[in-house]
Amino acid sequence: MKAKKRIVGMLILFLIGLAFIVYALAGDGVKIISPTSGSNFTALSSTLFNVSFINGTDITEPSNATFYLNISGTWTPIGNTTIGCDVGATASSCAVALTNSTIPDGAYSLNATIYNSTGSISVTNVANLSSIIIDSTKPVAFPSNISNPTNWGNYSQNLVLNVSVVDALTGVNSVLFNITNVSGQQNATLTASREGTSSSYSVLVNATHYPDGYFNITVYANDSVGNLNNSALVYRIIFDNTIPSITHSCDDYSVIKDDLITCTCSASDSLSGINTSYGSSGVSFTASPSTASTGTNLQTTCTTQDRAGNSRTSTLYYNVTNSSTSTSSTSSSSSSSSSTSSNSSSTTNQTNSTSSSENLTTGAVNTLEGNQGNSATPEPNKKINYLLIAGILLVLATGFLIFLKIKRGKKFK
Repeated sequence: MKAKKRIVGMLILFLIGLAFIVYALAGDGVKIISPTSGSNFTALSSTLFNVSFINGTDITEPSNATFYLNISGTWTPIGNTTIGCDVGATASSCAVALTNSTIPDGAYSLNATIYNSTGSISVTNVANLSSIIIDSTKPVAFPSNISNPTNWGNYSQNLVLNVSVVDALTGVNSVLFNITNVSGQQNATLTASREGTSSSYSVLVNATHYPDGYFNITVYANDSVGNLNNSALVYRIIFDNTIPSITHSCDDYSVIKDDLITCTCSASDSLSGINTSYGSSGVSFTASPSTASTGTNLQTTCTTQDRAGNSRTSTLYYNVTNSSTSTSSTSSSSSSSSSTSSNSSSTTNQTNSTSSSENLTTGAVNTLEGNQGNSATPEPNKKINYLLIAGILLVLATGFLIFLKIKRGKKFK
């Protein structure tokens, strides 16, 4: 009797365990097959939702299915099939094309519940769920996110374009810099690279590849689902690769030791303008170079810089002589530039100004113009021609003798 009770108890425990196993396995074959896990959408528009199941194991004679998204921790229905499920011999599915524009942007888990006339079954295996992202928001890229260049900036040579772009959901897919001139003509589109794991994207542009002038630069930022932000714009920047013009002269180029020589310098730039913070009002030079020591081809320079960073230097040469040699002519250097000098009759004096043949990297080089200062030129010495005087006296004496002879001859007659 006791043995029979033990057998019945064991049988009951076996049936209870089997029931737990069946319950645990129920729904393990239910799986979301569309959309696939990792899919990204700007919105749910005619999106295919499909859940598969094992017919006869998970549920029999299913009538429809409802799909759910886990929104803020709550499984929220987003749509259901309106017709019967496709039931096969061993595997079946329930599918529907859903459109739902009310779902906010976010990352969601997707589940489904299949119904028949007496019950329902849902996905129970976490691995069979699907994770999707809905992202209708453009990447964050505003004008303030552009750290370089700046509006109305002046640039030459190499320039780094840099912008910060962020997309919280699907991530940034590409960042482009579009360069156009002020007439709207597209000059280039450059693809930026991400700087490490930061939000900064940059690209190097060589301004010498573009004509001097005004340009606008627009940032095109795309995320992984095609949301485009092109609102970030830098306008009216200047590409200026031309060095400024410079005028440099001195009031004399050959002076006596310790005398004063006065020089002037001015500069201009037609595009970006002169950088007035450079030197003194845009130029750096010595107005009165030193004449403390004698020497030939002493140098005085003037340098200027425009707002784009282009520089030019002009060099002039001058001589300093001792007072004892001040009236002698001075030597001049050869130069590809030309100027005019003039001399007075008594003092050394040269009119100024040199410019011309200039090198883009070293600047204008002006040579000392020859100061041909000479002292007053004496009148030529008047030499007495003694032979001429002797000849005249001889002719006069001969004539006088002939006159006397004729007079005597008349007397004798």
